Amino acid sequence: MKIDVHTHINSTDPEQLENFVKTCEKSGTIACICSAGPRSDHEYPENDDTLKAAKQYPEFLIPFAFVDLWDKIDADIIDNFAEQGFKGLKCITPYYPYDHDLYMPVYEKAEKLKLPVLFHTGAFRPNKQDAVTRRPILKNMNPLNLDRIARSFPDLKIIMAHLGTTFFRKEASELIKLHPNLYADLAGNGSWMAIQPAELASWLGSCIMEVDSTFAGFKKLLLGSDAYFTSPGTMLDAQKYYELLLRRIGVPQDIIDGIMGKTAADWLF
Repeated sequence: MKIDVHTHINSTDPEQLENFVKTCEKSGTIACICSAGPRSDHEYPENDDTLKAAKQYPEFLIPFAFVDLWDKIDADIIDNFAEQGFKGLKCITPYYPYDHDLYMPVYEKAEKLKLPVLFHTGAFRPNKQDAVTRRPILKNMNPLNLDRIARSFPDLKIIMAHLGTTFFRKEASELIKLHPNLYADLAGNGSWMAIQPAELASWLGSCIMEVDSTFAGFKKLLLGSDAYFTSPGTMLDAQKYYELLLRRIGVPQDIIDGIMGKTAADWLF
């Protein structure tokens, strides 16, 4: 069974939910599902809808709660999420950079409750909310903002969504190699379809060995598709591309197995 750590609920239509779950079943995949809050360029359901869908299909869906990192936040909400049955958290479009003092109690709670946190990093399409909020976007979601969090909460499992995208891939790769508790996915058509084998091998390889036969950096990758309930086929496309990319690089099968689900399974079950 594979685990896709990065998929989105963007519809509450029962037929679309059923289609998504059928895709999971067909491909032998468990999907971590989450919303993305009110400031994205898509309409997203609420956390309650995420939890409802996951409870309807618990063998295939794992609920992650969207955490609204805005100008005020009560960290006790993380306790509530855990009590409700959420197994992880999703953060995107923060008011301040991810490592702002205001948000540190949130991560402290997540570490204590063993809830992994999925952070969007890198590119984010302009949308009508930008002129309303007038907040920094790329700067606030730069992967370097995860450095303080990883150092402060060494038992917190952190997933860097999109490996920083084209803006920050080099920095993102160095960070996941540096911090034992920091991982990344290649989610999104703009990420995994744009990466060439030689590039990924260079980013995740050793900085001092021309040929890195350990493939240690690849142990920090996780399967993530950025698939939506309305486009479940993206999940299948991502899996095919991941497997082709990793095999062309020559990543050993045991490390591929970790990327495709075994690593995340240790946190989620």
